[in-house]
Amino acid sequence: MNGNIKPFSTDNVKETSRLQLALRSAGIGTWQFDFLTDSFLWCDQSKLLYHFQGQTEDIVSFEKVIGLVYFEDQNRFREAFHAPFKVDDDNAHEIEFRVTSIIEGQTRWLLSKGQIYFDDNGNPEKIIGTVQNITREILDRKIPLETDNAEETAECGDQALILATEVEKRVNATQVLRASEEKFRSLVEEAPVATCLFVGTDHKIEVANSKMLGYWGKDKSILSKPVIEAIPEIKGQPFEDLLDEVYNTGITYEAKSAPADLVVNGVLDTYYFDYTYKPLRNSQGEVYAIMNMAHDVTREVHAKRSLEASEEKLRSVFANASAAMGLFVGRDLHIQLANQAFIEIIGKGPDIIGKALNDVIPELHDQASIRILGEVFDTGKPRQRFESQVNLLRDGVMTSNYYNITYTPLFDSEGKVYAILDIGIDVTETVLARQKLEESELFARNIIYNSPVAKMVFIGNDMVIRTVNENMLEMLGKTDSIIGKPFMEAVPELLETQLMDRLREVLRTGISYNQPEEKIDLLHNGVPYSGYYNYNYKALQNTAGENYGVLVTAIEVTAQVLVRQKIEEAEQVLRDAVELAELATWSINPETGDIGYGERMKEWVGVMEDFRNFDDGIDFIPDKDRERIRLALQEALKPEGGGIYEEEHMIENIESGKKRYIHSRAKTFFDKDNKPYKLIGIAQDITEQREIQDTLEQLVQQRTEELETMNEELAAINEEYMATNEDLAQSNHLLIQSNQSLQQFAYVASHDLQEPLRKIQSFGNLLINRYSEPLGDGANLILRMQTAAVRMSGLIEDLLAFSRISNQPDVSKSISLSSVLQNVLSDLEIKIQETEAVITVEKLPSIMGDDSQLGQLFQNLLSNALKFSQKDKAPIITVNCKTISSSELPLSVNPAQVSPTYYQIDVADNGIGFEQKYSERIFQLFQRLHGRSEFEGTGIGLSICERVASNHGGAISAVSEPGKGSTFSIFFPFS
Repeated sequence: MNGNIKPFSTDNVKETSRLQLALRSAGIGTWQFDFLTDSFLWCDQSKLLYHFQGQTEDIVSFEKVIGLVYFEDQNRFREAFHAPFKVDDDNAHEIEFRVTSIIEGQTRWLLSKGQIYFDDNGNPEKIIGTVQNITREILDRKIPLETDNAEETAECGDQALILATEVEKRVNATQVLRASEEKFRSLVEEAPVATCLFVGTDHKIEVANSKMLGYWGKDKSILSKPVIEAIPEIKGQPFEDLLDEVYNTGITYEAKSAPADLVVNGVLDTYYFDYTYKPLRNSQGEVYAIMNMAHDVTREVHAKRSLEASEEKLRSVFANASAAMGLFVGRDLHIQLANQAFIEIIGKGPDIIGKALNDVIPELHDQASIRILGEVFDTGKPRQRFESQVNLLRDGVMTSNYYNITYTPLFDSEGKVYAILDIGIDVTETVLARQKLEESELFARNIIYNSPVAKMVFIGNDMVIRTVNENMLEMLGKTDSIIGKPFMEAVPELLETQLMDRLREVLRTGISYNQPEEKIDLLHNGVPYSGYYNYNYKALQNTAGENYGVLVTAIEVTAQVLVRQKIEEAEQVLRDAVELAELATWSINPETGDIGYGERMKEWVGVMEDFRNFDDGIDFIPDKDRERIRLALQEALKPEGGGIYEEEHMIENIESGKKRYIHSRAKTFFDKDNKPYKLIGIAQDITEQREIQDTLEQLVQQRTEELETMNEELAAINEEYMATNEDLAQSNHLLIQSNQSLQQFAYVASHDLQEPLRKIQSFGNLLINRYSEPLGDGANLILRMQTAAVRMSGLIEDLLAFSRISNQPDVSKSISLSSVLQNVLSDLEIKIQETEAVITVEKLPSIMGDDSQLGQLFQNLLSNALKFSQKDKAPIITVNCKTISSSELPLSVNPAQVSPTYYQIDVADNGIGFEQKYSERIFQLFQRLHGRSEFEGTGIGLSICERVASNHGGAISAVSEPGKGSTFSIFFPFS
C-alpha cells in the first residue's frame, strides 16, 4: 500500500460527519495503528469503548492503550499488533479481548478487526480497523454451553425438555446469525474504504457500500447480480479469473495500482486501484464468499507517471546542464548524482559517486561551502551565494574560481532534509572582468574625487548619477544622497533647460560639447541661486564602442563674469559718457612714442590714422604752446609727478585750418618697476566756453555797476515785504481762531440738535404707550416721526464724525494695521456671528498714522461688506495686502502724497455689488445706491473712508459688478 488511506476521508466534510454519526450510532469505533510511531489514532467512539479517560487525546501510545486491556489478554493483544507481518501472509487483523474496567457491573469484551498495509519496501506501515462491543455475543455463546451441561447432569432425560432445549438453541443461533449479518452489512456500508462481498461461484454482489458503487459508476440496482452481469465492461479483464482463483484456492489476492476499465457517468476510462480479494469461509472451512476492499489510486498513478517522466527529463537536464550540479545525500553529504560539468570543475575524476564530499574534495574543509551545506541540512532553508570564491586542487595546483551557487534542500515524506541539490555556475571570467573594470573605475573615480574642478558621471538614458565629487556637490548645492538617482530627479530645476537636451545629444552621438560662461539657475540647499559656468560634456564608451554615459566637467566663473560684465558696463558707461560729453580720446606709448587718436580727435586735427612719431603727432598744436605741452607730458611720465597730465591749449585742423580750444586730461600707467607703459587721455572742446568766458569778463564790469543800483532798490522792497509778512501772520492767527470756532460750533450744533431729537423720540414713545388706541391711524404718523428722528440723529452723528475726520491726523507714531483690524473684528463679532460671515485676513503692514481714524476706515468697509450681502449666501470677506510701484497705480487713483511705492490693501466681498459707473459717486457725501427700506444708512461712511485715506497721504477706489461682490482698494505710501 502507498500509505494514502486514512481512517477518515477528508475529501467531503458532510460525508465525514455522516459516516462518523453512523458509526457512533452502531457503536463502532475506528482506529489506525502506526508501526513507525507505535501509536494509535482513534475516534471518540473508540475512546468510549476502551473506557479511556484522556478524552482530549486523539493520538495515544501503544503502551498506554495496552494498559487498558485485561492483564490475561495483554500478551495476545501485543502479538496481534507486533507479530512479524509479511506481505504474502493473510494480513487480516482480528482479536477479541477484555478491557480492565468493569462497566455497568460486568466485564466488557471488545472485537478489534482491521487490515494491515505495507509500504513500497514491503515493511508494515499501519493497520486500519474498527472496534465494537461484543459483550452480549460472548454471553450468548456461554448460555448454550451451560444448557448442555444441564442436560448431561439430568437424572431423567425428559424428551420434551430436550426438544425444547434444541429449539431454543436454534432460535438463539438464528438470532445471533441475523444480528451478526446485520452488523456486518452495517459495517460494510459505513466502512471508510470501498468494500463489497461477492457470494457463490458466480460471484453475486451481495453487499457493496456507496464508495465501491461510486468506483464502478453504478447504483444499488446491481446488488444480487453476478459481477460480470452487473459490470459488463470488466469482461475480458483479469478480475473474473482472479475471483475464480481466490474462490477455488482460498488464497487472498492483493494488487497495487492495478488498472481497470470502467464506465463512469457514461464514459469508459481507465482507473487504478489498490485492492484485496479475501476469501470468507463457513463453519466447515469452505470458501463461500470473497470480500473485496479497494482504494482508488488513479490520481496517484497519474502523478507518479508524471513524476517519473518529469524525473527522466530532470535527469536528462541534470546530465546535460552547462551549470555544475551535484546531489549530496545524508548528513555526511555523499555524492549521489553529479553531472559532467560538476566533475570537470572539481577535477577529481568520474568515480566520485557514492563518496563523501569531504573525502572527494578535502580542500573544502575550511571553506564556506561545507559550513553552508551543514546549515542548509540542519535548517531546511535554501541558500544562495553569488560570486563566491572556491579554492580547488586540480592536477596538484590550487586554483581559485568564482561561482554563483544555489543550495536547495530536498525533503522526505516526513518533511526531513535527506539531501541537498548543489548548482554552481562559473562566473570567474565575469568577476575578473568586473574586478578589472572596477579597478579601472576606482582609478577613474579617484581622479574624479580628487579633481580640483567639479566632475560628475551619468549612466544610461535615465542619466543616473554614478559618481560625483565634492566640488560638484557644492556647486549644485546638493548632498551625496543624489548618487544613484536620475539627474532629472536629483536636480529637477534643470529638467526643462537646454542642458538636458545637450546631455542627451552627447549620449546619443558621442560628440563632446563645450559651453563657456552659461548662466544657470540652481537651488542651493533649497535657496535659488544663479551663476555662470564653463562646462564640458564628454561621452563614455564601453569596449564595444557604445555610449553608456557622460562625464560632466564644470567650473563656476560667476565672479570672473560679473567682474568682466562690470568692466564692460563701466567701459560702456565711459564710452557713453565720452560720447555724451562729446569728448575726444587719445593715447601715447612712452616706449615707442606712438600716438593714437580716437575718431573725434582725428576729426578735430584733420588726420585719418595714428602717428608713429611723437613730434609728427603734435604738429596741430601752435608753436607757442608746443614746448609747454611737451614738458607737461614728460612730467606726467615720471612716477614722482603722480602720472597726471592736464593742460588747455589751441589746436588747428591740418586740412581745414579750423581752430578750437581743448582741455586735455591724461593718466599714466606704470608697471611693477614704475616704468610707464601707457598714457591715456581725453580732450574736451572748450572753444565755446572760452568765448563765453571772454564775453562774461566783459559783462562782469557792466553787471557790477547795474547791481549796485539794484541793491539800493531792493532795500526799499525789503521794507515793503516786512510789512506784508506782518499782515500774513495776522491773517493766519484769525484762520486758526476760525477753525477752532468751527469745531466748537460742530460740537455745540450736534449736541443742541441731538437733545431736541431725543425729546421728540421720548414724547413719541409716551404718546404711543398712552394714547395709541385713541390715536388710531395717528399712531402710524408718530412712528414715522420717530423713524425720521432716528435717521436725523444718525445723520448728525455721521456729520460730526466727518467733521472730526476732516482734521489732519496725528501721524507721529507707527500703527499696526493688523492690530487695528483685529480690534474692528472684535467690535463686529456679534454681527459676524449673526450673518455667519467668513473673514480671512492676511498679514498687514504698519504705517505712520492715526489709530482712531484707521479703525473708523476699516469699521466702515467691513460693516458695509456685512450689510450689503446677498440674502441666500453667507458673506465671504478677504483682506490682503501687496506692494506696488507708483507706475502700477490705477489711472483713477491720485494719492494725496507722492511716493515711489505704495501699499495696496484690498477688502473684497461676495455681496450684492453695484454698477462700476458709480465707483466714484459712492465716496461723495450723502450718496446712496439703495433705498432706506432695503438698507439703512446715511451715505457718509464711504466719504469718511475717502477722507481717512487722503489724510494718510493715500487714496481709495472700488471695483464691483452687480451680484458678484465688490473690492475696495486702499493705497498708503510705503513707509
